[in-house]
Amino acid sequence: MRPSVALALLALPALLLPGCRGKILGTATLTGPGTAEAHFESTGAPVALWADTDGRWTGMSHSRFAAHYEIDVLGGSGKGKVGHVACDTKDSSQQTCGVSVTEGNTHRGDCEIRLNCTLPTIPAGPATLRVTGTVGAGTSDVKNMSINVRES
Repeated sequence: MRPSVALALLALPALLLPGCRGKILGTATLTGPGTAEAHFESTGAPVALWADTDGRWTGMSHSRFAAHYEIDVLGGSGKGKVGHVACDTKDSSQQTCGVSVTEGNTHRGDCEIRLNCTLPTIPAGPATLRVTGTVGAGTSDVKNMSINVRES
């Protein structure tokens, strides 16, 4: 195999990974525990929620940044509350990390974690997710725990 072809094949997973997460439609920016809103234009199609995390946590080798989110789903144009979901990063089986460092049972990471919670159907039009985030036991030095709303 030619070196340029081999190099292209090695780079392929890195090029495909961002596409696997879908385009960001909106972000509820949280630099620590608190409440924020993500505003986006819904097409009526399902969306995926990803926790964009950066901080330190303690736990076993496959543990994750521990965060809990309470999310109110609001439709625009006077449609009011569409529903409510609760999501935890610990329930996720999918994450992608830019940096991850482990020292014993202490981990530091900049990771985006797909949340395994199903949002109610959001009608087409303006939509808002009101997100309240809290950190779990063992999580500290939080720099980011935002929620990205992505195309599914």
